[in-house]
Amino acid sequence: MITSIISHFHPVLVHLPIGILLLAVLFHWLSTKEKYAALAAAIPIAYLAGSITAILSCITGYLLSGTGEYDETTLNLHQWMGILVAFSSAAGYLFACNNNALQLKWVSFLLLGLLTVTGHLGGTLTHGEGYLWKTESADKKDSTAVIKPIANAQEAVVYKEIIQPMLETKCYKCHAATKQKGGLRLDAESWILKGGKNGKVIVPGSIDSSKAYQRIILDPIEEKHMPPKGKPQLTEQERLLMQWWISTGADFSKKSKDFTQTAAIKTALSALEKSESVATKRADIPQEEVTKASETILESLRKNSVTVFEISANSNWLSANFVNCTKWNREIEKNISSLKEQLIWLKIPGAQLQESSWKTIAGLTNLRRLSAEHSNITDKDLEHLSSLNQLQYLNLVDTKITAKGLMQLKANSNLTNLFLSRTGIGAQDFNTVKLKFPKAVIDTGGYNVPFIATDTQQLHPKTDMK
Repeated sequence: MITSIISHFHPVLVHLPIGILLLAVLFHWLSTKEKYAALAAAIPIAYLAGSITAILSCITGYLLSGTGEYDETTLNLHQWMGILVAFSSAAGYLFACNNNALQLKWVSFLLLGLLTVTGHLGGTLTHGEGYLWKTESADKKDSTAVIKPIANAQEAVVYKEIIQPMLETKCYKCHAATKQKGGLRLDAESWILKGGKNGKVIVPGSIDSSKAYQRIILDPIEEKHMPPKGKPQLTEQERLLMQWWISTGADFSKKSKDFTQTAAIKTALSALEKSESVATKRADIPQEEVTKASETILESLRKNSVTVFEISANSNWLSANFVNCTKWNREIEKNISSLKEQLIWLKIPGAQLQESSWKTIAGLTNLRRLSAEHSNITDKDLEHLSSLNQLQYLNLVDTKITAKGLMQLKANSNLTNLFLSRTGIGAQDFNTVKLKFPKAVIDTGGYNVPFIATDTQQLHPKTDMK
């Protein structure tokens, strides 16, 4: 526990010897000029401070390396380069104290090279291969998925041509050869099936048991949501294809045509034949921008335990989560209403609201996602929500709404995801619902997980061996 806490200081300490030692080298070079000769007195102090911080950086770096999240070859080279920096800076201190100008000259050149190599290797470990020379345009390129157009999606090998490109652009930065966060690699079949420190992340045939998928569908506000907040996220189409691949057995060699396909999957596969690439911009985030919300209103909501945050960097679109808010009061309602332009995601699990409050939500005309699971929403409240014509995602799990009430939303052609398990909608109604919402992926619960013989173990009673 203590060593883990100490190791977390490495990212802080590692920058100190870099800056201090570069300053020491600069002082040394400048002091050779008569104009800056007075700087010579500061050189021993700079080398001493640099060597001490370099040693501390080595210690914390060694402790951090025990997490097993990094490529061993690159990590070992980075460690030895760091140790050489510490030794060289200590030597620089001794030479500076003894006025050994020639030796100090060579140490300064050596340190400059060592700091460059060590820093580059450190950047590679934390930010990926080629970090030192990666440009802004390259970063933008990395933020776009490279699922290339597929001539015939039904003939495509699902893993190689559909799933792997998703993993490459959304997951490899933290879970590949250079870095293995949580001890997990996702850049090869064997690594995917092996899982990470906490066990398997993909369980063929079961999305409920596949930790990787469960983290993808977590609310973005959750700490365990993957990819992390601020990183390129899976689009709804990609999420749907990932779910399909896992639930049908997560096979690494079969083609699309070999798997059972729903209408939604066929549509998603057809889209791969038409698009040149799959941008990481989500369909439930408007591409146009909006004015920034009032900080006073945001702070007021946060004081009432409402989690409000900007959905992506350099964007004013907002998400509000009421999972920690125990009471919906007039102040909250007024503030939420004031965010009708910026608020596009709203999560109110278990909310017990008055009809007037549901009308307030209906006034959030830019709303794309609404999670109202376990709430007291009724068919009458759904009538008010029919005005939300931008709504794409609606979670009504464990509510009392009926098929008749849901039909009030049929004019909304943007609805693509409906979660309707444990509602008043009977099994006999779902065919009608599917007809009225042809574009929507409808989750009704009651998943049917295929039987896989290799996942079965037989237990036999223990017998005495004689």
